[in-house]
Amino acid sequence: MTLLSKRLQAVYQMVDAGTRVADIGSDHAYLPVELIETGVIPYAIAGEVAEGPMSRSKADVEKFGLSDKIDVRLGNGLAVINKEDNIDTVTIAGMGGILICDILSRATEAQLSNVKTLILQPNIGEPLVRHWLIEHGFEIIDEDILSEDNHDYEIVKAIKNDSVKELTEAQFLMGPVLMSKKSDAFVKKWQRKLNGYKKAVANMHNAKQIDEDKISKMQQYIKYVEEIL
Repeated sequence: MTLLSKRLQAVYQMVDAGTRVADIGSDHAYLPVELIETGVIPYAIAGEVAEGPMSRSKADVEKFGLSDKIDVRLGNGLAVINKEDNIDTVTIAGMGGILICDILSRATEAQLSNVKTLILQPNIGEPLVRHWLIEHGFEIIDEDILSEDNHDYEIVKAIKNDSVKELTEAQFLMGPVLMSKKSDAFVKKWQRKLNGYKKAVANMHNAKQIDEDKISKMQQYIKYVEEIL
């Protein structure tokens, strides 16, 4: 039984067996249901910020007879987690990078106290997410990239670590693990981005007002991508 899109399947693959998961913005609780149904985890919280999605998630959880193992809760971001839930893994999928960083930044000490692992799938703004992780003591240990419905999705898994090494600008942009794996999906994405950057630079050179800063940033990106590819 799988209700999961390719994107959520990739998130599912990164969840460690036996963990206690809070899935924030759970969307029908598909991910928690799959994780419990397949015996990967014993307990999950499905967090929703609005009544409508919450009642849909609740209905799905009840349909599978999993109300004793999945708590569907209404709340903003990590506010659905209490210390006594002993949540050690948080998944956030299908939002923009800015929103994901915002959700994590608003979390209190208590909400994050037991959290050791973050599995994040931003739709855009992946470098922002990597910056947040490194700045808050999370080390990136795995990444995945896939294409679904003409969109590239990246999934980043990070664990709490006392000493996290700084990433290079290229690693923030392209992903330290993705750069070393260099999968087909990765190469395709960055070949496309490279063409986009080159077009943008050409257009900027022809603009009435030439923005030197923007051009040099783009040229820097072009250099990173060309070096990796």
